[in-house]
Amino acid sequence: MTDADSIAVKAVKQVFEQRSMYDAVVTGNYMHHAELVAALGAWAREFGRPLRIVDLGCGDASLATKSFAGARVEHYVGIDLAESSIEQVRLSTAAWAGRVELICGNLLDALHGMGDGSANVVLASYSLHHFSTADKVKLLGEISRVLEPSGVLLWIDAVRNEGESREEFVDGLACEIKRDWTLLSVEERQRAAEHVLASDFPETERWMMEQTAAAGFEVVETLLKGESFRGWTFLRLGGR
Repeated sequence: MTDADSIAVKAVKQVFEQRSMYDAVVTGNYMHHAELVAALGAWAREFGRPLRIVDLGCGDASLATKSFAGARVEHYVGIDLAESSIEQVRLSTAAWAGRVELICGNLLDALHGMGDGSANVVLASYSLHHFSTADKVKLLGEISRVLEPSGVLLWIDAVRNEGESREEFVDGLACEIKRDWTLLSVEERQRAAEHVLASDFPETERWMMEQTAAAGFEVVETLLKGESFRGWTFLRLGGR
C-alpha cells in the first residue's frame, strides 16, 4: 500500500469511528442503504447456496445482517479499520454466533492472508474507492483469488461519470453533502465533505467493468444505479 493510501485509510478510520455520523447517513438514506438491503436480500434468495461471506469495510455489519437476515450464512468474515466498528459487529452478528471472524486492519493485508477459494461472496460496499487505482487492481486480484469459481463479488461504490475528473466528482459530492445531508449537524457535514475531498478516489464505470473483467469476473446484474453511487453483482469465472 502506498503512503497516500495509508493516509487515506487513516482518514477514513477517523471519520467512521464517529458512529453518530454513520448512523445519520444510514437513517437519511443518503447513500441508498434501504435500496441496497432490498436488492442484496433479493440476490441472496436467488443465490440459493449457504453464504461464506467476506465483508470488506464492514462498518457495524448492519448492511450484511439486514440484507442476509433470511439467508443461510455458513461463515462471515468482517474486515474494518475502525476498532469501534469491530466491537459493534460482535453485537450485530449475534444471530450468526460461532460462524463469525472479525479482522481489524487493512483490506488488502487481510485478503492476502486468506486461502484460495475460501469464500463464495465478497461484499465491497463503499470501501474500495478509498484506495489508489493501482491498489484497486491489486484488491480485485485478491478478491478473485479468495472467491471460489462461480463465487460473487457484490461491489457498491462511488462512481465517476465518463469524462468527469476526480476533482469534479468530489467537489460536487462535497457540495451535496453540505447542502442535503441535513440529519447530520453542520459540523458533521463539514467533516464528511472534508473526508470526501481528501480520501475518495472513485473510478468510472467503464474502468470498473474493464478491471473486473481482467480479474476474471463477468457482470451479471445491477444492484444500484444512482448519480454518485452504483453497484453490481460480478460472477467469478472458472479457470483462473
